[in-house]
Amino acid sequence: MALRRWSAVRTGPTGDGILDLIERHYPKRAEVYVTSGMDGDHGKVSHHYGLHHRGSPTAAIDFGVGANARMGRDLAKWIEDEFGDLCVELIHTTPFPDDDGFYVKNGKKIASYGAATDAAHADHVHLAMSAAQVAKALARLAAKTGGAAPGPARQRAPRKAAKKAATPKKSLPAAAYHTVRAGDTLTAIAGRYKTTVPALVKLNPVITNPDLIQIDQRLRVK
Repeated sequence: MALRRWSAVRTGPTGDGILDLIERHYPKRAEVYVTSGMDGDHGKVSHHYGLHHRGSPTAAIDFGVGANARMGRDLAKWIEDEFGDLCVELIHTTPFPDDDGFYVKNGKKIASYGAATDAAHADHVHLAMSAAQVAKALARLAAKTGGAAPGPARQRAPRKAAKKAATPKKSLPAAAYHTVRAGDTLTAIAGRYKTTVPALVKLNPVITNPDLIQIDQRLRVK
């Protein structure tokens, strides 16, 4: 399901990848809403406007908490537990006495971003990642969940016996992935899987520059 977002929120390819990560895999995604991406005033230099981390373009997304402090803590804790080592920045301060906030910088948990920054992030969860980190997190969670987003199984009412056999539906082709190796290019990968570079870019929103892919990056090829 698509995350709720404020109407003014704008995101680029890497930001869309972060949202895709939450939409696919966060169990409580129905509670989440997006309050900021490339929009807003975040200072002159910010991952919100796109920087680079180890050669890969970054983006930052803010998820609103408002009065629901538990929702903010649950989201920040899930991010830290599942892929905190793949975050450029994770910042969220909670009012709960049994935790000391969630502060990650360049994949490492830190004690604080400073009193002013910590206080400014009590009403939202700030998450910054690079395109390469998003790809790795998606691959990690897909492997953990078997490619399916977690959530309660839907209960279907039993169907009455049909008078005649239903026509079998054509099954969709299963998704396939390729792990980038040294020397790979999108053109070569497209040729190997009998597809095109634009098709690969469409399947992989984390790709912001078709000429720049990362070794060990997991790309969907169909």
